[in-house]
Amino acid sequence: MAARLARSVKQVRPLLDWTATDPTTPAPRKPSTGSGTCHGALLVATGQLDAFLLLGAGPWDIAALIPIVQEAGGTYSDLTGQLRTDTGAALFARPGLHQQLLDIAIGAH
Repeated sequence: MAARLARSVKQVRPLLDWTATDPTTPAPRKPSTGSGTCHGALLVATGQLDAFLLLGAGPWDIAALIPIVQEAGGTYSDLTGQLRTDTGAALFARPGLHQQLLDIAIGAH
């Protein structure tokens, strides 16, 4: 899903080749390593980032971020579009972009 999204957007951060499909290539370093899991969502809340995808997240990683991003005018869902925190995935985005990214992530046309 991350590779599908990376191919569909103008720029990704960190600047890695998220589209690599070679199984022998080491997995990209987790974007939050060294900066805290919440960093990307806070960048969405402050308008410095259009969207943030967090994979492998626990409810404790997501729960406090939801009201912060929503109060700042952003949106949140898991990758099915539900407001759940127990699926291991979180998508924070500007409102006009959120559904578009969900459609790309799940492969909808």
